Amino acid sequence: MVESCIARDLIDTSAYFWPGYVVPCNVAEVPDSSLIKYCPWSNFMQGAPLTMSLQNALINIPAPSVTELKKLNHLALHGSDEERSASSKILCGASLDQGWCIQEHVVHIVVRLLSPQLTLGSPRTGDANFYLSHMHMLATLLSCLSHDGVIHILSLYGLVPDVVTALMPLCEAFGSFPPPSPNQSSTGEEVSPYSVFSFAFLFLLRLCNNYGPDKEFYASSCGGPVRPDLKLDFFLLTRNSRIQKDTALSNRYYVNSVADPFHDLRCHPVYVDSFPNLRAWYFETQVYLTSNLSDKCNSSRKHQVANEILIFICRNMNNDNWLVSSSNSSTITHGSSSTFCSSTSGSISGSSERISGDEIEGLPHYPAWELLEAVPLVLDAIFNACAYGPVSSRDLTIGLKGLVDLLPASVAAIIRYFIVEITRGTWKTVPLNGIDWPTPAEALNFFHLEVKEVLERVSVHVQNWYPQDVEPMLPLPLAAFLSLSITFKLDKKSEYISSIIGRTLGNYLLNCPWPIMLTICALWIQKARMWHDFIVLLGARSHFTNDKDAVRQLLSSCFKSFLDAGSMVSNFTTSSNGVVDLLGESVCDRLALRPGILFLSTCHLFRGSPRYFSDMICKLVVEWTCKLADEWTSGGPKQLKFGQTSLAATICAVRRVAILGASLLCMAGRSSLVQYLFEETAPTFLLSMDEERSKQTSWISSMLVGYAISYLLFFSAAIVWGVQAGTGPDKFRGSDMSPYAIKNHLSFIAKATEGNIALRCDPALWKAHVSSFVGLIVRLAPSWVPSTKLDALKNISSSLRRCHEHDLALSLLELGGISAIEAALESLS
Repeated sequence: MVESCIARDLIDTSAYFWPGYVVPCNVAEVPDSSLIKYCPWSNFMQGAPLTMSLQNALINIPAPSVTELKKLNHLALHGSDEERSASSKILCGASLDQGWCIQEHVVHIVVRLLSPQLTLGSPRTGDANFYLSHMHMLATLLSCLSHDGVIHILSLYGLVPDVVTALMPLCEAFGSFPPPSPNQSSTGEEVSPYSVFSFAFLFLLRLCNNYGPDKEFYASSCGGPVRPDLKLDFFLLTRNSRIQKDTALSNRYYVNSVADPFHDLRCHPVYVDSFPNLRAWYFETQVYLTSNLSDKCNSSRKHQVANEILIFICRNMNNDNWLVSSSNSSTITHGSSSTFCSSTSGSISGSSERISGDEIEGLPHYPAWELLEAVPLVLDAIFNACAYGPVSSRDLTIGLKGLVDLLPASVAAIIRYFIVEITRGTWKTVPLNGIDWPTPAEALNFFHLEVKEVLERVSVHVQNWYPQDVEPMLPLPLAAFLSLSITFKLDKKSEYISSIIGRTLGNYLLNCPWPIMLTICALWIQKARMWHDFIVLLGARSHFTNDKDAVRQLLSSCFKSFLDAGSMVSNFTTSSNGVVDLLGESVCDRLALRPGILFLSTCHLFRGSPRYFSDMICKLVVEWTCKLADEWTSGGPKQLKFGQTSLAATICAVRRVAILGASLLCMAGRSSLVQYLFEETAPTFLLSMDEERSKQTSWISSMLVGYAISYLLFFSAAIVWGVQAGTGPDKFRGSDMSPYAIKNHLSFIAKATEGNIALRCDPALWKAHVSSFVGLIVRLAPSWVPSTKLDALKNISSSLRRCHEHDLALSLLELGGISAIEAALESLS
């Protein structure tokens, strides 16, 4: 980090003389002089050919300066196919993930390389010759960028919208023309338009699914919902609005840089309508759940493509008997596939006669977009064949794997088909007995004990474990999806496919019933032992999706770990052990999680009404505040003695309890939960105080609870809405609810002080709440006051004067604007 700051002239080279920064090396620690003389980057700049040994050295050592990056950029665009592939690999190597001083330049160069049409002119979208000339470079670049670490770096630099925009023309181009014969790259791997399209298409889906807006973004300014699946539109709008606003800044900042991400991209906005094939697929996914397959696939061209894919799959799984029988439309006559088989039976038989065996082994010569459109027809046919006999489960898995091998991007259509069919619930369940389908029996019991241990470590005890002596069963589409998923190798070469499958399985697991989730996780643990910790954590997280009692226990554990460390008040003032107990010192060991980390990773999964979470957190804040009050009162007589905690320190501890509650509340539901806290939870608590508890509560406990409620309200609003108008993190998430919520609560306080609302809480609690809440607004968030009605400000000011809070009452009126001047003058008389 120091080197990076020095390279950007943020600090000077005097940092090298900081005490302890440069550690003197002993003579024995000096590296071999032969290693010092050898510098692969110097050899590269001197014109040495990019042999495999030099290429590996450049991949593992970051580039020393931008000059080397310029040469790599030139080779990636104008070199031979081997040089283009090698340059792309070198750029995505250590220079990207370890070159702190040049990383900023590398990420921008990489984004520009994804858009060669912007660098070398603006060819037509369907210009095959232009895109094919860059096919090797793009294939290598996309395969290197599809790893989790690189994607995270791109997101840290805020370039995900730019990458999405660059991927769209690649998907449109490489998916629009038929593939020629595959070419051999310098590494011996086949490179074809199918492979480049699959890389770009799955990369695009991965970015949209992983880095799209959260749920709070979908609240429109008029209060109505916005479709949560239009993530591609979100990225395009973000990118187009940014290039319009930051043109001047980019010109000034990148004036001497070879890696200006806006230099070519800022000229014009990009819209999805410019890419007809991508647009058709994109909007087709929006209505896929509500349409019938027969209504969507009524094109003879789709049937023709589906027939050839079906023939290819059948020959791969050596099931010619089903192929012949399906031509007579006698075996597959169930579900939506009956329409497909009856309308295409003649073409299936005719195609099988025309296409020779050698041609079947090759790829069907159709554009990738046409193959994607026909995949649902193929899936429906072979699934019905598997459900009703002609095709075995093994043949089904082989057929699906052959389809993915034919076009890796088809895994997106396969996943979409699986999710739709699983959601509809029309398929029979199949036993995972180890004969027809893989079985998780070996890992089932051991896995659920591990999950139970992880949950009990954070004081969460659940009872719904997997029933004993019950054979695991899954719906047919889910069983087929799992069987397909475990056929892929878990290496970097197939990560762009396995990441899509893994995320889909993870999202489904977090919403499925416990026995199904346990079965899937146990099966995957047998396949991916390197993912053991992650899968166990996934199983632990799934308990919190629909189990309110588990959520309650986790929230209680968060408060207990943060607050119950010796003397609660002294813990706040002398150490930070509470934070360590809540979050831990490290997250390296995933199975040794603390409750705070588990809450952060599961809070977005909570299901249920906002009332439950808001009331639960408010209840926990009140309970721990009462414990603090009991600790203070049990310390001796009311007068202060040496060694007794002061009341000010106790109030400070109460404030931190409320801040913890506000943080958990905002993480769980953001503005929706905060709004409910203001409108329902807090007023209900103040209006319906339990009489039994009020008799057992001392005046100090009531006062501290009043402080706690005001702190909880204020800090929750400050976190999601900000303390200044339009400055909060939720300012772009629809209408600004801050003035509305604060105005309503101040009006509630005004009506209660007037006597229009009957208060049942302790007077000490009410007085502490009013003075504390108003004091926080006056001192820290004065912009909240002008939206409040003048009558409400007058009533609150009068109440504060009756409580001898004259300065606070005057300050409140001063913030009310010109209309409140008269009332302020009256308060001085």
